[in-house]
Amino acid sequence: MIKKTLSITLVFMAAYLSCFAQLEDPCVPVDNDSFCPLDTWVIVLAVAAFAFTAIHLYRKQKAIQA
Repeated sequence: MIKKTLSITLVFMAAYLSCFAQLEDPCVPVDNDSFCPLDTWVIVLAVAAFAFTAIHLYRKQKAIQA
C-alpha cells in the first residue's frame, strides 16, 4: 500500500514539476489571431478524459452486476 501511494505521489509531482520546465514561451503570437495549440486543444483533452472515465466506470459497474 505504501509503495503504491508513493509511486502515485511521485507521478503527480513529476507532472506538476514538468509544468515549470519550460523556460521561454513558444506561443508568443506573431499576430493577434494565432493561438497556442495547447489552449485550443485543452477542451478536447478534458472531454476525452471524461469520456474514458465514464466508459471505464460503466463497464466496471456492469461487470459487478453480472
